[in-house]
Amino acid sequence: MRVMRAVVAVLLAALSVAAAGRDPVMAALVVDARAVPPEFSADVLLRLAGSSRVTDREWQRELIEEAYLRAYAAWDAYRVTASSLSPNSRQGAQVVASDTALTRVSLQVRAAQAMVPVDRVRAREMFEWIDLDLIAGVCDSPLVPAVDEYYATLAVLARQTFGQDTQGRGEAVRFLTLYLFRAHLATDMPAVAKALRAFRPTADEAVYLEGTLRWILESGLRDPRGFSSSSIDLVTQLMALEDADRTLGLTNWNVTRALRDYLIAQFKGPRCSDSLSDSTAMDTFNAALRRREIPPETIRPLAAGDTRPSSMLGAARVDAYWRTAEARRLFEMGARLRGPDRKPVSDQIRKSEAWQAQAEALLIDLERWTGGREAVERDYVYQKAVLYTLLVDLVPPTPLRTRTLRSFADFLKHADRDRATRTLWFAFANRLIELTRSADRALVLDLLESSGHPVLALYGHVERTLGTSRRPSDF
Repeated sequence: MRVMRAVVAVLLAALSVAAAGRDPVMAALVVDARAVPPEFSADVLLRLAGSSRVTDREWQRELIEEAYLRAYAAWDAYRVTASSLSPNSRQGAQVVASDTALTRVSLQVRAAQAMVPVDRVRAREMFEWIDLDLIAGVCDSPLVPAVDEYYATLAVLARQTFGQDTQGRGEAVRFLTLYLFRAHLATDMPAVAKALRAFRPTADEAVYLEGTLRWILESGLRDPRGFSSSSIDLVTQLMALEDADRTLGLTNWNVTRALRDYLIAQFKGPRCSDSLSDSTAMDTFNAALRRREIPPETIRPLAAGDTRPSSMLGAARVDAYWRTAEARRLFEMGARLRGPDRKPVSDQIRKSEAWQAQAEALLIDLERWTGGREAVERDYVYQKAVLYTLLVDLVPPTPLRTRTLRSFADFLKHADRDRATRTLWFAFANRLIELTRSADRALVLDLLESSGHPVLALYGHVERTLGTSRRPSDF
C-alpha cells in the first residue's frame, strides 16, 4: 500500500507538471536534485534554471530562489586559495577542493547573477543578503579567503540592474560603494580594483570612486598572510585601474598614491617570516612608476626603509603528500608512465605493449591500495584520486581505458564517506563528469547513471539531458 501511494504521488506530480506546461524530464531532475546534499542540489538547480528547456519565467525564478536557499547549508562558507603552493600537499588539496566553487558564497553569488535577467530588483536583494564573514589568514597556514566572484558580481549588478539615466547611475554608484565597503582584507583589494574597472564608470563617477577606494584601503586591516599572498596582484590590479581612469581624463595619480600608502602600511606592520613576495611587490610597484614615467617628485618610489616590518611572525606549515612508502611507490610509478618531460610521452609510446603493461600494473596496485598508513582518510582519497586522474589522462582508447574508467567510477562511488571532504571528492568526480563531452561520453554516462551513487547518477542524468558539462566554477 505504501509503495502504491508513492507511485500515485509521482503520477499526480507528473500530471501537475504537465498541466503547468513544464518539461516533465526537467521536473524529474529537479526532484532528484532535492535529494542530494545541498552543495550539489544548489549547483544542479542553477544549471537547470539556466537551461533553454526551462522556458517558464516563474519556474526559473523558483529554481534560482531554491538554489540560493539550499546554499546556506553548504559545508564551506567561501573559497580559499594560496600563492605558490604545491597541489601535492594537504593544504594544496584544500585549494583543489575550493576550486569547485561549491561554497555558500560562490553558489549564492551565482544565484544572484542568474536572477538578473529574470528580476533585476530581486537579484540585488539576494546579493544584499550574502554574508561574507571572512576570517583573515594566519601565518601558520598558506590559505587565505578568496571571494573574487562576490565583487565581480557586485560590478555586474551595479552596471546592469539600474537605469542609465542620471538617477539610475547615481543609484548604481551608491549600491556599488555600499558593498565595496565590506572589503577589509588584503586579499579583497585586487578584487575591488577589478570590480571598479568592470563597472565602467564615467569620469565624474571615477573621481568619486577613487575617493571610495582610498577610504577602503586606509580602513583595511593589517593582514600579514593575505598581503603576502596577494601583494603582487594588488599592485597589478590597482595600476590597471589607474590606467583605466587616466583614459577618462583623470591625471592626479590618486590610485597610485593610495596604493603606495597601503603598501607601506602593510609592509611596516607584522609580516609572516616566509613572505617571499614582499620584495617582488616593491619592485613591481617601482617598475610600474618607471613605465608610466611618474617623476620621483610626484610619487616617490618605495625604498628599503619603507618595507621594514614591525615584527616577524611564524611561517606556514605545509604537509607534503606521497610520504608513506606505498604512496611514494605508486607516485613514482605514475611519474614513470608520464615521462620526465613537461609534456607526457607520445601516443605511440602509450599504445605500446610495454607501456600498457606498466599502466595496467599501476591500475592493479591502485585498486588494491587501502591507504591504511595515511594520516587521515582525506589524504588517501586525494592521492588515490590524483593517480586515477593521471591514468585517465594518459591511457589511450584501448580496453585498458575502459577498465580504468570503470575502476575510477567505482572508487568515486565508495570514496564519498565524509561530509567535510565532499568538495574534495567532487573535484575528482567532476573530472569524470567532464568526460561526457569527450569520446568517452557514452561509457561515462552509463557509469554515472548506473553507479548507484545519488550525486554521480544525478549529474549523469543532467549531462544526458542538457548535453553539456561545465564545472561549477565556469558559471
